[in-house]
Amino acid sequence: MSNDYKKSDMMDMVEMYVLGGLDREEQERFEAYMRQDDDCRTAVEELQDIIGFLPLTSEVVEPPQGMRNRVLQHVFSSSETGSTADNVIPLAPRTVEAGTASNAPAAVQQQPARPAEVHSAESGQPAARRKTGVFWRATAAVTAAAAVVAGLYAGNLQGQLHDLQQQLAIANTQKNSLQGQLATVSMPTQGARVDEAVQLSPAAKDIVAQGLATIVIDAKGTHLLVQADNLPKLQGKEAFQVWLIKGDVKQSAGTFWASDGKGAMYYTFKPEGYDTVAITLEPDEKGSQPRGPVILAASIQDQG
Repeated sequence: MSNDYKKSDMMDMVEMYVLGGLDREEQERFEAYMRQDDDCRTAVEELQDIIGFLPLTSEVVEPPQGMRNRVLQHVFSSSETGSTADNVIPLAPRTVEAGTASNAPAAVQQQPARPAEVHSAESGQPAARRKTGVFWRATAAVTAAAAVVAGLYAGNLQGQLHDLQQQLAIANTQKNSLQGQLATVSMPTQGARVDEAVQLSPAAKDIVAQGLATIVIDAKGTHLLVQADNLPKLQGKEAFQVWLIKGDVKQSAGTFWASDGKGAMYYTFKPEGYDTVAITLEPDEKGSQPRGPVILAASIQDQG
């Protein structure tokens, strides 16, 4: 079958086949060829997928009252008028110049017209016009489907762009906030005053460490300064961790390592009514809650 027809001719019939513009014989011939040609089959599947989008873009609209009757009446009246006109074949008199007819053979002069051939040519024109109309409708449908797909793709890109713009705005807000905090930290301390200073006491009799916890308030906020001496020697990944405690709530104020038994730490915090400050010996510096023993501790005033 594929040898009887050119590939280009069959590919030109793809749109007509998908839209149902082929007659039965043409459809059977095209389907037989399509089963043997992968390119043709792929083109049909792709066009069917595209045309499948068209119902999604249209809305069902109820026609105006009486439109169907008016359209059918117009079609039937046009059909009757056209049928009557087609049955009338106008005959126009033919003028023959003097002396011309006598020079032509008698068989030629008396040869009757062949209306069958004329009728055949005229009857073939509507079919050709119908196929041409279907082709242009197919082209318009493919163009509309492509426009729908392009619109959906553009809408998706627009949504992604909107999300990226929102993320960028959030990132800029965070950046400005961090820059403001950095500028505040970089400024010299102004109006600092000691709000409280307490001696840190050993939590056990065998601990010889001692320390001092100082709470300072300035224009930047409330700060905790911890200093300690004679701290136990650390092993491996161990670290000292400072805690602000209020009942069962334990807020980490940071970790530090000691050098020759001495260590210090500075922490800015929001007063939440903490009543105790403590230093623990932790297995590492990554804990969010105390895991090791308390080394030093002291009560502080209600910061709330």
